Amino acid sequence: MEDKMANYSRWDDVKQRRAAVDDERRAEIDQDLDLGQLVYDLRTAEGLSQRELAARMNTTQSVISRLEEGGGAKNRIDTLARLATALGRHLVLSFPEEPSARTADSVQVA
Repeated sequence: MEDKMANYSRWDDVKQRRAAVDDERRAEIDQDLDLGQLVYDLRTAEGLSQRELAARMNTTQSVISRLEEGGGAKNRIDTLARLATALGRHLVLSFPEEPSARTADSVQVA
């Protein structure tokens, strides 16, 4: 029995072998998740299903799902612009020297 067990890794061993996520990558992940949550919040506030929003954007439901999960299209500006239009919103990009106070319907990415 012991010989067979040698072929199996314990979960702790697997986790230790994985590369650690550095602070910069963790911040990127958090930003993606924040944006996904914002997309979800805006969509549900409009009473739209993922499929309905996808139809407004001329895309698929799976694209909306990936956006809400913090991935999908790596948040390309054109995708975000289509999203804003589909939700009756405006996409605002800014490059201020100092960030302003965060508003409820925004995600600060830098």
